[in-house]
Amino acid sequence: MSGQNGLTVRRTTRFEVALSGRVRVAAEHRTIVRFAPSSGARDGWIDADVVDIGTGGAGLFSQIFLPRNADVDLEIYGREGQAGKVLLACRSRVQRVIMTDRRPAYLVGLAFVGHSPETVKKISDLLSVLDGVEPGENEPGG
Repeated sequence: MSGQNGLTVRRTTRFEVALSGRVRVAAEHRTIVRFAPSSGARDGWIDADVVDIGTGGAGLFSQIFLPRNADVDLEIYGREGQAGKVLLACRSRVQRVIMTDRRPAYLVGLAFVGHSPETVKKISDLLSVLDGVEPGENEPGG
């Protein structure tokens, strides 16, 4: 994500979604970033509302501040009727954080990082479903 004149330009299309999710600070950053007991984090996980997703990352709303460049573990859950089903679990990096109102609430932009071929396929399959295409439909022999 780079652009002219110092502007950041997203290189991938994002799908607007309304999915449940949760994040926790990745193990290697837990000594630097810790949630206060009053944060409501359960076992290090905080709930979030996933509002967009693309091949490069996801956007979510959180009531807990996450610092830029922190690595986090992200889990995205299914829509109503799929409650509890993990659609995607992957490592991400916080790219941007914008305070949206004084609740407080934050719009957090995540970039997927260090993902395996299996995770890339899961992201692709999830995006296919969001685009109305069955996973594997556009693959050779599929």
